[in-house]
Amino acid sequence: MAPLQARAAPLLAGPLAVVAALAGLALTVGEGKTSAPRCGEPRTRDLPGAAVELGLAAGLWSAWLTYPPVAGETITVLWRAEGFVPGDFRLAGADGRGHRLAVEFGPSPVLPQLRGGGLRWPRTGREWGSRVRFSDAGCWTLAVEAGAKRGELRLWVRR
Repeated sequence: MAPLQARAAPLLAGPLAVVAALAGLALTVGEGKTSAPRCGEPRTRDLPGAAVELGLAAGLWSAWLTYPPVAGETITVLWRAEGFVPGDFRLAGADGRGHRLAVEFGPSPVLPQLRGGGLRWPRTGREWGSRVRFSDAGCWTLAVEAGAKRGELRLWVRR
């Protein structure tokens, strides 16, 4: 009887190992969903010259010369607000771990003769230019204020 039990043990261990592995996988997947916030992908629109447009709110857009952004790289972003926009343009950003967006230049008004910088952008309104750098990969939230217009953009920054 001992030889039969010896042969049956691996047969029983196989299905039990599979069940245990699947249970562990289910627990791991469930933990991943609760510990990692989901970062909504903004709607993009391709622009001539390999730029990508992202909308923030009604009448407020951004044109990214590098998209998706890469952590550690300085990226040029143009911002446009439709209609009359008095005052300054404000830009701030952070990820969920406390890292802040580094604004290396701007946002500065773009002179009318330089608007779009050669980018054919089918949006009217006042334009600002900026150069930004994301310190880390992950989900970032940018907050923009142009006069009375306010918008928020959530985007994924890759390595």
